Amino acid sequence: MQATIPPNSLNNGRLRRNLGYFFIFPMTGLVLVVLATAVVVANYQSRHDNRIYTGVSVAGVDLSGLTRSEAANRLETAVPYIQQEAIQLTDPLSQESWTHTPRQLGVSLDVAQMVDAAYAVGREGNIANRYRDIFSSYYYGRLLSPIIVMDEGQLEQVVDELALTVDKPAVNASVAYDGEKLLYAPGQIGFSLDTTLVRQQLLQPLTSFRPADIELPIQTSEPAVQDDPVAAAAFQQMAASPITFYLQNPLDELDLQPIVLPEDELVRWLRVESKPAGGYNIFIDENAVRHWLSGYETAVYREPVNARFYFDDDTRELVLVAPHINGRSLDLDATVALINSNLQQGNRAIPLIVKQIIPTVNSNATAAELGITELISESTTWFFGSTDARKHNIARGAANFFGIVIAPGEEFSFNKYLGTISTDDGYEEGLIIIGNRTIKGIGGGICQVSTTLFQTAFWAGFPITERWAHGYMLNYYNDGEGPGMDATVFSPVVDFRFINNTPYHLLIENYYSEENEALTMKMYSTSLGRVVEKTEPVFENVVPAPEEDVWEFNEDIPAGTVNQIDWATEGATVTIHRTVTNAEGVLLIDEDLVSQYIPWANAYHYGPGVDAPDYSLVNP
Repeated sequence: MQATIPPNSLNNGRLRRNLGYFFIFPMTGLVLVVLATAVVVANYQSRHDNRIYTGVSVAGVDLSGLTRSEAANRLETAVPYIQQEAIQLTDPLSQESWTHTPRQLGVSLDVAQMVDAAYAVGREGNIANRYRDIFSSYYYGRLLSPIIVMDEGQLEQVVDELALTVDKPAVNASVAYDGEKLLYAPGQIGFSLDTTLVRQQLLQPLTSFRPADIELPIQTSEPAVQDDPVAAAAFQQMAASPITFYLQNPLDELDLQPIVLPEDELVRWLRVESKPAGGYNIFIDENAVRHWLSGYETAVYREPVNARFYFDDDTRELVLVAPHINGRSLDLDATVALINSNLQQGNRAIPLIVKQIIPTVNSNATAAELGITELISESTTWFFGSTDARKHNIARGAANFFGIVIAPGEEFSFNKYLGTISTDDGYEEGLIIIGNRTIKGIGGGICQVSTTLFQTAFWAGFPITERWAHGYMLNYYNDGEGPGMDATVFSPVVDFRFINNTPYHLLIENYYSEENEALTMKMYSTSLGRVVEKTEPVFENVVPAPEEDVWEFNEDIPAGTVNQIDWATEGATVTIHRTVTNAEGVLLIDEDLVSQYIPWANAYHYGPGVDAPDYSLVNP
């Protein structure tokens, strides 16, 4: 079989063969160029092994071909901005200036990160990106930005320290006293640094590595009290001289005398404040005045004195014996208010304002108002054989207690109403017991009054809060209630006290009978139905009276005269038990009253011409 090849097929094969011969030379050249380029690049990379590629720079510092350590050393020394005094801050008001380096303001470079960034050029990404970065940095150069570290805390500390220098508070105009004259100081404007704005102004040049001259933003504040000649003149007038305070109606020559507030003290208390509509108010510090005046409250205060009454058993009404006396206290608020108004007017003498204290038990009080409606207790003691002086003193002392009224809940004090004891008070010299002796003294017989009052309060059922027995058993008190029911006083140390523990006032009356040689105390109030019971006295630790009598010379008694002043008595511990129950039978008081008595000898006083002891001359 024969096969015939078509003519067109032969022609196409010859064409393809001719074209292959034509492209062989370009392709071979291209391969040679690629191979040559690869060799050049490999050689370039080899020369930059562990080194930064050529053309790479940071902050204008060329790091081409440097190792990491070489690049770090160059960056450390090649950026002088950090250490230069490139930042100047100026006070626009005083023109004072302060210069700082960026490092002082908290700026530093992160050299390690900058070296890492420079070394990474041409070494990151795929091979095409790496070749491109290598060629670009070589041909065009590669400039990297510096990596800045900003210490905000250090910057804030510098700004705050600057504020301490710049800031000055506004100062009000003021007046001072130097001991001789007033000194006027004008007001001063205040200054304060806007620290937030300063920090913002500093960040821009610091982060762009450029010097700067910054004008500090300083705010001003006006003083509340500025210069005012009128205010200075008013100060001068108000502090021109001391202030004298006085009582308008002193009670007597011993009352509080005028008191003076010195100029230097006054000036320290003056204050100035601005008015909303303009101008100034000048006034005195009320708290300072109040504190100073409070030191005189005690001197001004007078306790009110109750009215005194007696109870009319027939009409069952109170009869006025002595009117009440108002008390007084210092009215601090009114006095302080008066000071400011007087100073404005130039007055230098200012009265102390007082408030009247009207007692509840005043002259117009009625028996019903006070709850004094009936006799609730009565006791009598006798003073047979007392000297005239002792009888006089009993009557004189008892008069102090006639008509007094004790308030509900009040503690009665015998010494409070007794007052002083002297010849000027109407007392006479007689015999008194001091310690273990009977001696001459003023006021002998007062204990008769306190004993009688004690027994009356005892039987009224009141709590006895203070009571002292005599040193030895006196014959005066052995009659009636007997031993253990006496009460001695010696003002101001030894007192007799009880409490009116009822809701009603208590009226005390007393009656002296020279004929019967007796003293009677009565208490009027409203009975609560209390029942008081007392045991017979129990004697313990009995000691016989001394057998030897005591004889003492007394030049004041007539010649050839002997007076017996004490009578022998045994010593003992005497106990009396008292119970008090209310109307419902509830026990209110259950107590022992214990008295310690020492043994006592007969005692005699004899005058000139007596050969003691001589009992034949003893007065009967």
